[in-house]
Amino acid sequence: MTVADFRPLRRLTRIMIDRVLCKLYEDMSQYNNNTRINVAVSPSLQSPSSQFAHPAWIAVDWGTSNVRAWAMDGGDNILDQVSSPRGMNAIAADAVLGFEGVLIDLIERWLPAKASDRMRVVVCGMAGAKQGWLEAPYCSVPVRPDELASGAVRPAVSDQRIDVAILPGLKQVDDPDVMRGEETQLVGFMAAHPGFDGWVCLPGTHSKWARVSGGAIRAFRTYMTGEVFALLSGQSILRHSMDDRWDDAVFEQTVREAASAPTGFLHKLFTVRASGLVGNADAASQPGASVLSGAVIGSEIADVVGDLGDKIQIALIGDGKLAGLYRKALAAHGRDAEAVDGAAITIAGLARAYRAINIA
Repeated sequence: MTVADFRPLRRLTRIMIDRVLCKLYEDMSQYNNNTRINVAVSPSLQSPSSQFAHPAWIAVDWGTSNVRAWAMDGGDNILDQVSSPRGMNAIAADAVLGFEGVLIDLIERWLPAKASDRMRVVVCGMAGAKQGWLEAPYCSVPVRPDELASGAVRPAVSDQRIDVAILPGLKQVDDPDVMRGEETQLVGFMAAHPGFDGWVCLPGTHSKWARVSGGAIRAFRTYMTGEVFALLSGQSILRHSMDDRWDDAVFEQTVREAASAPTGFLHKLFTVRASGLVGNADAASQPGASVLSGAVIGSEIADVVGDLGDKIQIALIGDGKLAGLYRKALAAHGRDAEAVDGAAITIAGLARAYRAINIA
């Protein structure tokens, strides 16, 4: 078989991973997310598109599975928003689809009637990947926000009503690592908190931990936590032990076990299955998803915490439920972190890039 023969399977696997992760996050019990960092963005999400003039510019976050766009006024307030499941994977799987066409379909009602009044569209995420619209080469850490904005690329467009700038991702040569899309969230976080000195965690399919200090992104590391959970819970023997139950106490206990025995990760995984087969009533009563999630997140946190100073600041960017799990895992190590709204931070980062590009 050739590499091409595997592409449909790879796309199917990616879709399945996304669905499993969404299912996990939706089914988890409610978490205490009362402590949040306020972001310097003033969204007006209820404003219908028919009640405002054309926006000053458009912000776009193009992910692997979805694309989101926001119509922005001159003060970086949200006028309107729209989303679509036509992320990079959907476009790659359909020969008819193209990035420009998908974008125009999404934002048509916001565009000016005259091509002479071109609308600036600032895009972050997978549109700048090698498989995306136009590759935006990675910038190397350490990097400051304005340096990231200066690396934006301009794809050729057929529709002269739009002027598109695609932002680059980040790379780390020593301890090889990359990110694309998360760097814009980090820029937004830094804009709201210019004096922050610590680590910023972005939980997700591939969790990111970034060291931020002195107004720059200094270093980062990635953990395949979400993807490992999805693969094990959906394709391995552990799938037989997954159901809709969830138990916070079981999750927290498993995180503590990962902290005390970090080398026992692979053994712990098999106990998820074996506990239901050997007649151990206590172990069998524990929800498999809680144990598996505690094992994978606990393994990540145990590794990270070993490199953190005693008083280092930690912030979490992302979904409230998932951020809640990470806060619980950090608490098992005696650490606390504040949760930050991911969408607001993304918009703040895109706004910072828009201003930097316009000045340049």
